[in-house]
Amino acid sequence: MNRTLYVVLWVFEVLAIVAIVSAMALPIHDYALREFIEWREHPSSETYEVFIERQRQERALRFVIAVPFLVTAVLLTGPLKKYRQKLR
Repeated sequence: MNRTLYVVLWVFEVLAIVAIVSAMALPIHDYALREFIEWREHPSSETYEVFIERQRQERALRFVIAVPFLVTAVLLTGPLKKYRQKLR
């Protein structure tokens, strides 16, 4: 494996890790905003539960977005580890 391909794999590895962190840390804009406004205008246990459920759905969606990047990062670790030893 040449050095250029090794560097390209490292770039993809870093991008996958950044995407994982971004997907898990950054909220989805306006995902639960409608439910939040409804809860603020009409505070009740029902509207609060709907708002909390929508927040749970957002977390689940962010996890679903992050999983392919996590799989990519894990799969790239093998070749990077293997070829790092060959480059030394």
